[in-house]
Formats: sequence, structure tokens, C-alpha cells
Amino acid sequence: MGAPSLIAWFSQHEGHERLQALFAELIRETCSRHGLELPKSINLLEMKTMFLSQMDTWKKELVAQARSEAMAAGKAAGKAEGKAEGKAEGKAEGKAEALIDLLAERFGTVAPTWRKLIQEASLTNLDLWFKRAIVAPDLPSVFKPAC
Repeated sequence: MGAPSLIAWFSQHEGHERLQALFAELIRETCSRHGLELPKSINLLEMKTMFLSQMDTWKKELVAQARSEAMAAGKAAGKAEGKAEGKAEGKAEGKAEALIDLLAERFGTVAPTWRKLIQEASLTNLDLWFKRAIVAPDLPSVFKPAC
């Protein structure tokens, strides 16, 4: 219902001035609760454009707030994921160094090809090789594929 049809509707009722005043007061009070102060001099029945403009502003603010919250949540998730990946990499690097030290202690110098294999291995393989290195009779036995 546009402003002219709303004004016409009010005009059809007895005591429409009081109805218009009550309607205007309800609109002003609602707006005031949401931080929008409306001057008493404005005819609220003719303010359709202002209300639509304010609704657009509120919509933009809500969208911006939602976007900001989503970005913050994404950033927190990325940070947690990066931290977990960093921990896993650090654990693998530590296990690789420990395995190289164990192999050097048991079998002497560890050739660069073995070192490279160890440094590029997954944590699962490193765990397996470490356990094998404790009891293996020689260096190649540590890396034999499982039968």
C-alpha cells in the first residue's frame, strides 16, 4: 500500500486524524528503538522513500556484518588447520632426525639417498622404520617393503 492509498484509507474512517497520529507515533517509537530519530514535522504517511532507503542501509549493514563474521570464522578455521599441519610437519621432522641418529648409531654413516628417503617419508612410514631400526640386522632391512 503506497502513501496515497494509505492516506485515502485513513481518510475513509471516522476520527482518522487520531488514527494517523497513533500510526505516526507507533512508527516514530519503533524507529527510535532502533536508533532512527524522526522529526515531528515529517508526515510519516508520505515517507515511503525514506523508509525504503533506510531499509536498504540496514540490509547493507547486515550483509556486511554477516560477511565480516564469516571471514573471521574462516580465518580462525584456517589458523587452526595451519597449526595442526605445522605440528604434524614438526613431528615428522623430529622423527626423521631421530631415525637418522638411530641408524647412524647402529649401522654407521647413513648415505644421502637413505637420508633423503627418510626426510621425505610420511609419519606412518617413519614410525614403522623406527621400530624396525631397533631390531634390524642391517640398514637395508629397515626399509624392506612389508610382505
